[in-house]
Amino acid sequence: MPTNYDISPTEPLPGLHLDGTVTRRFLISYPVPPESLDRFLLPGGELATHGGVAWVSACFVNIKNMRLSIAPAEVGIGFNYLIHRTLAYLPYPDGKKRKSVLVLEPNINRKLFSSLGRMTAGVRFLFTDIKLAKRPESWTILMQDASGMPLFEAEISRSSIKPELPYGSRFSSLEEADRFLLGVAYGAEWHQDSGQLRLFAETHDPWQACVGTCITGRNAFLEGIGQCPEADHVITMAQVPHSFAMFGEDIRL
Repeated sequence: MPTNYDISPTEPLPGLHLDGTVTRRFLISYPVPPESLDRFLLPGGELATHGGVAWVSACFVNIKNMRLSIAPAEVGIGFNYLIHRTLAYLPYPDGKKRKSVLVLEPNINRKLFSSLGRMTAGVRFLFTDIKLAKRPESWTILMQDASGMPLFEAEISRSSIKPELPYGSRFSSLEEADRFLLGVAYGAEWHQDSGQLRLFAETHDPWQACVGTCITGRNAFLEGIGQCPEADHVITMAQVPHSFAMFGEDIRL
């Protein structure tokens, strides 16, 4: 049976896959000039833009109870990951281009899942220290290298979390931002050394998103591409069951 590349983000994944619960997700999105991402774009790919700019999102996720879909939640494990990602129209095996999440830099704080991610879905996770500090007035996301040097640091104000976008956002509504930034079921990682694009599916139960603001203290990825913009907004949701494809699909370009 051919793969269904047009699945909805809230459609259950068929067959054996991975299940877990996203206890907290923060999608911190930064507008950048499209040309700043040229070196990450694969042949035949095209950046998805909104408001004349491309978008790099720092996607922090805390997952609990990750396990095979046939296993009970009690045997699952938890971890944090932080992926820098953008959106692009990518070539699929059936000849169509589809809007997809394009992974730019994936980090995870569990060495086991760093290795398993490479062997299964094909995402080349970097084993990195990633923490979420919870305070009465804020959350702070901190990612550090082996020497303790901050690679990413952002503080999200709890009082800023609301159903409406902050003033000055480049999006007209939370619904528009959610649809543009999160309304896809397929992610991809471009392996330039092998000339392969790895596709992998991720779906989830319907969620209730809120939005707020943050202060970015450090973003080494953006600095590495010559950009240090302020975040447009932060989308967050909590306690959402997610499903992840066990294996990715390679496309040689």
